[in-house]
Order: sequence, then structure tokens, then C-alpha cells
Amino acid sequence: MIWMAIVRAGTVLSLAAAVTHYYDLRNREIKPNRIYSSTEAARFLGVGRRAVVGLMKREELRGRLVKGNFRIPGQSIIEYLNQ
Repeated sequence: MIWMAIVRAGTVLSLAAAVTHYYDLRNREIKPNRIYSSTEAARFLGVGRRAVVGLMKREELRGRLVKGNFRIPGQSIIEYLNQ
């Protein structure tokens, strides 16, 4: 019985992740005044998180490391996309 609950919970989480991903793909609106994580920036750019970190290290994308997490201004993502 507990295993059925675990399987159902996993299914619900997978569905929620799929809906979130679909929503992000449909509504690719980058807000210039918002700060994004490297994972969120990767979604907008259509690359992996490591690629975003690489772009930041090569100074092609502006951002900062704050307490172990990369923070990227929305304006920086817009500027990179417009290059």
C-alpha cells in the first residue's frame, strides 16, 4: 500500500514538472528587472546549466556567484540573446 502511494506521488511530481516545463516554453518572457538562477537562465537560452556557467566564466553573460548560487539579471539574458 505504501508503494502505491509512492508511485502515485512520483507520477504527480512528474506531471507537475512536465507542466512547468511546458509553461516555461510557452511563456518565454524574460523580465529585465528580475534576477534569475543559472537553471532558469539555461531554460531561456535552451542550453544546460553548465553551459550558462561557462558563458559567465567567459564573461559573455553577466552574473554573480551569491552564496554558492549563480544569479543572472534578466537584462543580461536579453542582451546575450540579442547578440
